[in-house]
Amino acid sequence: MNSQFAHPDVVVVGGGMAGLSAACYLARAGVAVTLFEKAAGLGGRAATQKYEEYCFNRGVHALYYGGAASQVLQELGITYGGHKPKGYFVLHEGKPHLFPANPLTLLRTDLLDAADKLELTRLLPMLAMLKAHELGRMSIQEWLEHHVQRPRVRQLLASIARTFTYSAALEQVSAEVFVTQMQLSLKHNVRYIDGGWQTLVDGLRRAAEQAGVHIVSGTRVEAVEHQDGHVQGTRLRDGSIVPASAVIIATDPQEAAKLVDDSTYPALRQMVDAIVPIQVACLDVALRRLPSSRYPVVFDLDRPRFQTVQSLFTKIAPQARWSSDTYHQIP
Repeated sequence: MNSQFAHPDVVVVGGGMAGLSAACYLARAGVAVTLFEKAAGLGGRAATQKYEEYCFNRGVHALYYGGAASQVLQELGITYGGHKPKGYFVLHEGKPHLFPANPLTLLRTDLLDAADKLELTRLLPMLAMLKAHELGRMSIQEWLEHHVQRPRVRQLLASIARTFTYSAALEQVSAEVFVTQMQLSLKHNVRYIDGGWQTLVDGLRRAAEQAGVHIVSGTRVEAVEHQDGHVQGTRLRDGSIVPASAVIIATDPQEAAKLVDDSTYPALRQMVDAIVPIQVACLDVALRRLPSSRYPVVFDLDRPRFQTVQSLFTKIAPQARWSSDTYHQIP
């Protein structure tokens, strides 16, 4: 037993946004919670690296307002600043075109011909009305081939899908994910967060600590101790045991499977083995000045790439003298 830690009712493994949120909800409900994070700092992929006054998001950059994450942040009282991006373009064969984001740009863009515009006008209201959960077993590629007749419109929606899902493997990603994100973006759009996502992580940490969560960073949990199907607690790297009646694992699936013993739960191992990981390359560039602000948001129609000039919409560097370009390469 480890007397260094109070005996919690629940141990949370992982100090990313999911783990911090779960711990905060439990603590506010009167549950004694200890959270362990193996890294020195909290946040995981939501952390933001700061260099002087420049903020570099480690993972996700935009928050889908109205989605599950923003709803949790609202329920927990986490405040943040930020703005919607605007000025969308599509890159096709080396030439930028207006992105048909609204009726005006749909009429003005030379990316689509008259027949393309008619089909897109028909598709967007249909997308807004779809029940996304009914498309869980259909891939994005299947949905596009079934519902979109015009090749250029299909190409446009595929580029949007790649950006929304962070994947170019549209034959593997569920259409439910794409439709859900489309519906959120049509209704609420996205926000870039002032100060980067670290603003959200810091807010969740303060809320968790105020609720009574005991946060321990720089400490690795090696395993979940259990007997006869019942949780006994967690074993730390130094071999000590922290007793608990329940454990929440807020890590990646592979690490979660290791923590609960692969051989004990073959169903979990089988589920984890079936998961196909997504690899995304993201490059943030901080500049002393922006060469041009003419194309602030660009979808690439021909290749799985997406670029934004975040500094036009949010505070992530010294004001009035810099810009940060974000470039996503989606394999």
